[in-house]
Amino acid sequence: MRSFLISACLFFSFPLFLFSQHSRPTQPKIIVGIVVDQMRYDYLYKYWSSYGEGGFKRLLSEGYSCENTHYNYMPTYTGPGHAAIYTGTTPSVNGVVANIWWDREWADERYVTSDPNYLTVGSPDTMVGQHSPKVLLSSTITDELRLSNNFRSKVVGVCIKDRGSILPAGHIPNACYWFDDKSGNWITSSYYTDSLALPEWVTAFNDRKLAASYLGNKWSKLPGADYSQSFENWDEFKGGKYLPLFKGGMPYDLAAIRAKMKDEYLIRFTPFGNRLTLDFALEAVEKMELGKDEFPDFLCLSFSCTDYIGHQFGVHAEETQDAYLKLDKDLTRLLSFLDQRFGKDNALVFLTADHGAAETPAHLKSIGFPVDVFKEHKLKARLDSMLLDQFGNSKSFVLYAENQQVWLNWDNIQSSRATPEQVEQAIIDYIRHQPGVYDVFSKEQLSSAPPEFPFVDKWRRGIHPQRSGDISFQLQPGWHGDDKSFKEGGTTHGTAYAYDTHVPLVWYGWHVKSGETYEPVDITDIAPTIAAMLRIMEPNGTTGKVILPLMR
Repeated sequence: MRSFLISACLFFSFPLFLFSQHSRPTQPKIIVGIVVDQMRYDYLYKYWSSYGEGGFKRLLSEGYSCENTHYNYMPTYTGPGHAAIYTGTTPSVNGVVANIWWDREWADERYVTSDPNYLTVGSPDTMVGQHSPKVLLSSTITDELRLSNNFRSKVVGVCIKDRGSILPAGHIPNACYWFDDKSGNWITSSYYTDSLALPEWVTAFNDRKLAASYLGNKWSKLPGADYSQSFENWDEFKGGKYLPLFKGGMPYDLAAIRAKMKDEYLIRFTPFGNRLTLDFALEAVEKMELGKDEFPDFLCLSFSCTDYIGHQFGVHAEETQDAYLKLDKDLTRLLSFLDQRFGKDNALVFLTADHGAAETPAHLKSIGFPVDVFKEHKLKARLDSMLLDQFGNSKSFVLYAENQQVWLNWDNIQSSRATPEQVEQAIIDYIRHQPGVYDVFSKEQLSSAPPEFPFVDKWRRGIHPQRSGDISFQLQPGWHGDDKSFKEGGTTHGTAYAYDTHVPLVWYGWHVKSGETYEPVDITDIAPTIAAMLRIMEPNGTTGKVILPLMR
């Protein structure tokens, strides 16, 4: 009888134990999402010997690294990257198909977060703050956190780039800030506030004029650091609009360069822009009292200067390496701040990137690779000329050509003697025979392409039915289209190849055990994994999955 009673007590107590374990899950005080703009996966290890102990090395030694994390779509750009990280889905669902595209409703080019319905707050330049997150067609993990507890969690976005702040913070953040070059201020949009004045703490921060102060320094190498990972005689492979101002290598006299640029835009091309971003983010944590109560808050923190520097100097430049060595020091400062303010076990941190970066085609070409630059900025004019010769049309059939996509003017095509099918096929045939083109499809052709066709899955996930171009193409490995940030030197990104898709993903802090996995992880897995860790709903368009090795 006694053994029966003991067994019965054990039996009935077991489900009660389970209930007590799951009745109220614990949550961290703060979540910090770090996105490093244009950080290739190999930068974690390429500069290892020159990193300190408290930044990247600490994240990897004390955190959990998903070593085989890739973007599962193309095109790989900043806007789509930030959107995918935080929505848990790809452009085909969240609608962020590029940084810039042709908007058929606007009948004009659209910058991703532009919104003329809102006003600038914090700058006399009326356009720099006319932004909102309304371009996002699905929710973000930050939205879901706010919705999970009746808006008692706080969400703040901070990035020098507007899109790097706006897209992660989602539709309903408490605040969102980005940097205005002309005024030297951190600013926002009237979307986020009923007042046309910045909060007092932001005004006080801006009054310190830290950007101007940092630009009074020289950009020099770190004393004692090993820069042998970078290539010698690299100057001929640098590029970008401001290259003439950066002659001879470090140290650079930033005060003299700034005088020629006439505003604070220079800060973006130096590691000091990342320092300024962190300065402001830590101020936001303190002044907005993030992590002070029982409801977890979310800081969306993106470092963009690595992207500006990478575009200009390329993946093998000393300037690029120096940007990461100084970012490593910024990360050390951030982690130390979180330790002191919350304790490591109360802060959940993840670090990843919005895309990678390509080798400079001119360099690869100089050492025998069959690569070059596709003159995409000339594509529309060339298509117009070809179509005129073939169909004798008096009006252009092409609205826009960008991001390896072509938007067609269906009204002009319908009023011509050519059929839509003829025009599409003529464009496809023309592009397919251009040097450097791997293949080209219309939307309809892409939807019916066999799944085993190389990269077709990534290609489809990057196409939104209403927003993407009517025709899209992919370049050969190592080739890149020229754009506003890339001509011949430096680097760019945007493809489905590993150099653009393979990025770091490191988790650290609350409930994270040290370790690593080489199991495949998609960038869209981050948001649903955070949702699972917090026991809240994943974003409403999620197509990613929970990263099981991390949860184990």
